[in-house]
Amino acid sequence: MRNLEIPTEYALVLQQVDAGGEEDFANLAETLNLDRRRLTHIIQALQHKGLVRINWRQSEGWISLSSRGRRLVETIWNPAPHMQASF
Repeated sequence: MRNLEIPTEYALVLQQVDAGGEEDFANLAETLNLDRRRLTHIIQALQHKGLVRINWRQSEGWISLSSRGRRLVETIWNPAPHMQASF
């Protein structure tokens, strides 16, 4: 995967979603102490980059990582000696 630059706040969202496997939007906002508008912006940006998916259940958005998102999280938190992820 080529270097993908994302802000630290975006990387933290990815990490939290990865840790839970899937997170509902309201719980994610509360856990990360993010305003819902800010989280909406982050999720939309991550979705645009192909890093997350949104599944709608009972009018609540559930966020999960795409395969590309999982690879990025692995690169960020388990970097091989020759790999580097930029933020």
